[in-house]
Amino acid sequence: MLASLLLIAAAAAPAPALSLHGEKITLDNGLVVIAAQDKSVPGVSMDLWYRVGSRDEEPGRTGFAHLFEHLMFMGAVHVPYPQFDTIMEAAGGNNNASTNCDRTNYWEVGPSNLLETFFWMESDRMATLDRAMTDDKLKAQRLIVQNERRQSYENRPYGMADLAFEEQVYPKGHPYSWSTIGSHADLEAATLPDVLKFFRTWYVPNNAVLAVVGDVDPQAVFAMAKKYFAFIPKKELPKKEAPAPYKMPEDKKLTLTDKVENEKALYAWPSPAAFKPGDAEADILQSILARGKASRLYERLVHHDQIATEVRAFQLNQEYGSVFVIDAVAAPGHHAQELRHAIDDEVKKLLAKGVTRAELDSTKSRLQSDFARRLEPLQSRAELLAQYEVVYGDPNSLEKDLARYTSATPASVLATAKSILGSPKLSVEVLPEVKPEAKPTEVKPQSGGVK
Repeated sequence: MLASLLLIAAAAAPAPALSLHGEKITLDNGLVVIAAQDKSVPGVSMDLWYRVGSRDEEPGRTGFAHLFEHLMFMGAVHVPYPQFDTIMEAAGGNNNASTNCDRTNYWEVGPSNLLETFFWMESDRMATLDRAMTDDKLKAQRLIVQNERRQSYENRPYGMADLAFEEQVYPKGHPYSWSTIGSHADLEAATLPDVLKFFRTWYVPNNAVLAVVGDVDPQAVFAMAKKYFAFIPKKELPKKEAPAPYKMPEDKKLTLTDKVENEKALYAWPSPAAFKPGDAEADILQSILARGKASRLYERLVHHDQIATEVRAFQLNQEYGSVFVIDAVAAPGHHAQELRHAIDDEVKKLLAKGVTRAELDSTKSRLQSDFARRLEPLQSRAELLAQYEVVYGDPNSLEKDLARYTSATPASVLATAKSILGSPKLSVEVLPEVKPEAKPTEVKPQSGGVK
């Protein structure tokens, strides 16, 4: 009986408050350094966040930000290729990087005694990578990126539909009107002087944030930052003006064919920019529509009508303006038109009646759990600190970020839904390629036979 009462009390107790806090300094060259101590974990993670992404490229020279993610691992003056990986992995560490339209970040994770090694190697890349860059390195990584484009989009089922919404929602010339992966032609046209110019423009200390989390002394972190990065000079950055918020003036429709068995329907709308009003409600909306088997679109398309095998909704959060996407893959024997009709019907219902308090409360609980999970890995915590510094100018902004979701109401979610889903959209339909009919086998009469 006592055990049961304790379980009930535990279930009724409010979830523990989430927290993420770090100390911060800014070096004279503009590099922001953040340190968060956690002695409960015998390890450390470093995240070096550069404020450069595909939005900072120029038409005709797309794909540079992502290409540079690869080139940064090709070795600098003091840590030539492939020592960046071998030194780290031999001591129990690992590293990787990622690029999107707004930023490129490089991270390392390993034992605490590797921290100074992390500083040494990242400093070497920022200070000397351009001096070690060659045409051969560029050609090698260009081929790898072009192959990645084939694997991620061109040869992946329905991959060209994803590429279409990335490139078609925003108008030509908008910094989000090309994909992060870039085009084959632009990658092929990239020259060594182009690459060096891109690096020397954006990979500078006053365009970066460095966050360290784990079993570390913040003062020791700051001392290492000064030792390894303070000598790198700052540079004047190009002036960037954010484009005005964008709404599609009218619906746009595309029909694609692909080597697939079943049809697919995809809708995409311009939506509120990341961390701006309406962005959190858009995250809530995508969860209510298509997260889990109890979500509205899954219940309608997959469970009740049985016209789809899968359905998704997501908010692609971006600094200059996001993209809200709904897509579904048809079940065998069904068509994209059926999917569109069912999605349209569910969207109309939502816009007419809004979301329920139960749906909103359930979604808020899920999102709070998502935040809690993001705070578990050291690398994820370091990335969050860097992101909050870039977005809010304060790495200690977890509570402010979380409050965007906890303060949402049925009315605010409905207002966001009307703003997004009630506006013109991109509609993409993917149809299976028509297979050529096999020619009938010609049967030649045999000579001879029974007389």
